[in-house]
Amino acid sequence: MRSLIPLLAFCLVMASCHEKEPAYKARLDIKPETYDLQFERYEDVLFNLDTADFQQELMRVQNDYRVFLGGDLNNPNAVKYLKDFATDPFCMNLYYKVKNAFPDLKEVEPMVEDVLARFHHYYPDIELPQKAYTCITGINYDEPPIQVIDNHLVISLDWYLNRDEVYDQIGMPKYFQVRTSPVTIAKDVANRLYMYYLYEWRKQGQIVGEMVFYGRLNYFIEALCPAMPDSILLGYSSSQWHWAVENEGQVWADIVGSRRLYDAGLDAYMMYFGDGPFTQAYSNEAPSRLGEFFGLNIVRSYASIHDTPLQELMRRKDLQNIFQDSGYKPRK
Repeated sequence: MRSLIPLLAFCLVMASCHEKEPAYKARLDIKPETYDLQFERYEDVLFNLDTADFQQELMRVQNDYRVFLGGDLNNPNAVKYLKDFATDPFCMNLYYKVKNAFPDLKEVEPMVEDVLARFHHYYPDIELPQKAYTCITGINYDEPPIQVIDNHLVISLDWYLNRDEVYDQIGMPKYFQVRTSPVTIAKDVANRLYMYYLYEWRKQGQIVGEMVFYGRLNYFIEALCPAMPDSILLGYSSSQWHWAVENEGQVWADIVGSRRLYDAGLDAYMMYFGDGPFTQAYSNEAPSRLGEFFGLNIVRSYASIHDTPLQELMRRKDLQNIFQDSGYKPRK
């Protein structure tokens, strides 16, 4: 009979190759109550109005869509602006693309409702939106794709066409197009809920404090979207995330060795938190916003060894203490 020892040794080696789930994951494993959100598709209404009597058509639907039509519809300039938008060939093409990509909202609705359910679990006293509107905004760079207006959720679906060629046509950078996947809607909803209900203005500080601030924000988004892949959470491509993981120890050693961790200058801030296609100081393959990458790992490390409720973690002002208590050690 052949010895079982080599086989057992092989099994133990293989088991050790599988990383143990981080401790912080258990803290995010909650079962929130369901959250029912009413959805309305404003784009279907706007792009199907009778343009022959556009003003009267707008007035007919105004009460149902005051989030978008709250202005004075007796103002000819306001009516003209809306008509020009609804009949613009580029916007009409966006509408057709959105209808093709989202013929219904059967994937969007549960994703958004789950984010709201988890937010409500952590913050039951905050009055959250009861209604969500989808729309087309013409991919306006001046406005976020998700907004909360008059306590209603507004979702610009033309931002989520999954790297459609239309983004090249308007000059959207390739690194930004990574963030146009429909699954990103959940992340953007979580981010907007934080910015609308929880964010408090703060003065920019040292790099280590900025790392913890953005790391905590991304950890909050992860709490509301616990199944989201890390690359999507940080707005990276899979290859960018892989580069960050593989080079974590080397980049961290450079930050510490060059004494940038406690730098409060603008140049250092832009180097680690400025958005772009890469971080040139390290590699053309290195993603931008590496400060967010390190910050997320710092906060995850902290959450793995401290039983701090999410609400308390988000309230804390002593960001450097979070870093010091995190026990963070980069991968080598």
